[in-house]
Amino acid sequence: MLEFFSLFAGNVWILTAQMAPYLILGFLMSGLFFWLIQPETVGRLLGKPNLSSVIKSCLVGIPMPLCSCSVIPVAASLKKNGASRGATAAFISATPQTGVDSIFATYSLMGGLFTVMRIVVALISGIVTGLLIELFCGRKKQLSEIPIETVKKTCCSTPALQRPGLIQSLKYGFLKLPSELSTALIVGLILAGLITTLLPPNWFEGSFSSGSAAFLIVTLIGLPLYICATASIPMAYALIAAGLSPGAALVFLIVGPATNTATVVTLWKILGHKATGIYLTSLTAIAWISGWILNAGFDLVIVDASIHSKHDALPTSLWQHVCGLALVAILTIGLSRRKRQNGQKESCCK
Repeated sequence: MLEFFSLFAGNVWILTAQMAPYLILGFLMSGLFFWLIQPETVGRLLGKPNLSSVIKSCLVGIPMPLCSCSVIPVAASLKKNGASRGATAAFISATPQTGVDSIFATYSLMGGLFTVMRIVVALISGIVTGLLIELFCGRKKQLSEIPIETVKKTCCSTPALQRPGLIQSLKYGFLKLPSELSTALIVGLILAGLITTLLPPNWFEGSFSSGSAAFLIVTLIGLPLYICATASIPMAYALIAAGLSPGAALVFLIVGPATNTATVVTLWKILGHKATGIYLTSLTAIAWISGWILNAGFDLVIVDASIHSKHDALPTSLWQHVCGLALVAILTIGLSRRKRQNGQKESCCK
């Protein structure tokens, strides 16, 4: 039992140390991104119901570190500032799949090719989803009809896009954003450590590694669950270490962050059942096609299977260990901050 806990703790720490430098850099870039954005130009850039607005919406949303619940109030703000229906739908589709923080974290564990593939798929899925909803759903139901209660009840209610100062932006990057990600990221690292420790190499074999069965399984797991773009990365990495193909892991990283039960219900209310069906169908189809392309077109090796047997299988430098300790401190402060804010909200509601 002691050996198991030692191996488990070692695996969790390896993943944490490897992600830490890139994730900390991602937090910094996230803060700077919110400082540089010009929200007053949103209506001018995204207001026309055409391909250009949809593409611009995706390009704005891809680097934003918003999860699939916090994207809803921001999307409402975009719509209020004049964004078109298709552009808003594209933003909701593309934004939760990536973010500056998750892009750097993906690179730290999966490498450059996988990271580029993830960004490209987020862009394509956002464009396709936005255009299809613009074409087939007309103007039956607008996001401006979102009840205020829907926005208030989202788990990470992000304020309307208002340009903050530099200090406020850095506080967002290193305090607010980690407080929103801390629980999910810690759970993701723990689950990844368990998967890596318990599942032997090549546990996924044959069709359960790269075929339709693997894609279907990860889709069914990812669709209803809340898995944020950053916290899903160590879990996908651990599944690859157990034999899951990179393509199936990509499907998991696309479908998981962009959908969950709460998001589907909210989309049903604000966009209607037809748009929600288009959203889920197009997103899943693009994820599967991307997974097949990745498996068929690239001989991608991400994980050394020896990670299952020894802690030094993936060497970490002193710098990574230092950054790992810094990341633990940031997440701990984030947890404390979120707990304190939740306590204040509960006391205000009494």
